[in-house]
Amino acid sequence: MEQSKKTEGRASIIFSLIFAATYLLATLLLKRHLLGQTASILIAILPVIAFAFFIFKYVKAVANMDEVRQRVQFEAVIIGFSLTVMLLIALFLLSLTDISYPEWFGYSQLVIFCWLFYFIGWLVSKKKYGI
Repeated sequence: MEQSKKTEGRASIIFSLIFAATYLLATLLLKRHLLGQTASILIAILPVIAFAFFIFKYVKAVANMDEVRQRVQFEAVIIGFSLTVMLLIALFLLSLTDISYPEWFGYSQLVIFCWLFYFIGWLVSKKKYGI
């Protein structure tokens, strides 16, 4: 059973790295506008598919964790999601007043903020449970 937990954890890490690699590669290729529309759509979908596999493996890894570690992950996701929604609400309301900074809060930056908020939640939750 212990080996299964380690295998699931490793698999989720591997798929997170695959996602990161496909995301960065797609970003670089699509920013240069070197490909046709069909190829660009296919390249844009690849990181989404990689992320879906990562989520699948991540959920399996969390299911194999003990209750405290599951609670830490659950709270990290809740905190990250809540902070993301707060940011989106603030950005939406600021956009109504024509105050917006797309270079700081474009789609690619929002992805970074989502990960940052998850890790903030993870650190807060780890400290709370003493892990």
